[in-house]
Amino acid sequence: MRIKRILIVSIIFLVLGCSGKNKNRVAEILGIPEPGDWILVIHPEGCKTCLDQLYQELSDLEPANGAIVIVAKNTKIMRLNPLFEQSSVPVYLDEEKKLIQEGIVDLQDQILLFSNEGIEKFEILNYESLFTSIGNL
Repeated sequence: MRIKRILIVSIIFLVLGCSGKNKNRVAEILGIPEPGDWILVIHPEGCKTCLDQLYQELSDLEPANGAIVIVAKNTKIMRLNPLFEQSSVPVYLDEEKKLIQEGIVDLQDQILLFSNEGIEKFEILNYESLFTSIGNL
């Protein structure tokens, strides 16, 4: 009886540990030293004006225990963005699109919030609800 319990608990931990789409897996793939409470992944496709507004609001975030990842090339326009210059939250670029290659981010995904509670998906046009979710973590 005791062996069965140990086996069941081991299987549960194995399943939880091998689940590929979590914040720690994202941190491992990109080499983020301490992911904190959340990792925000932005796949910047779509409305450029909305992206600029999102980046501005992210740069104004209070210091938080998280990280921001942008799946994009390191271009001059990207480096001049206020998010990179003013953000109190560490910002990382996934220039090689490793998260897409690993199947963690789909090409259709726009904004993903990884936390210990799981993954939340957001659309760039409706990014305001993202800040509520970050505030709740």
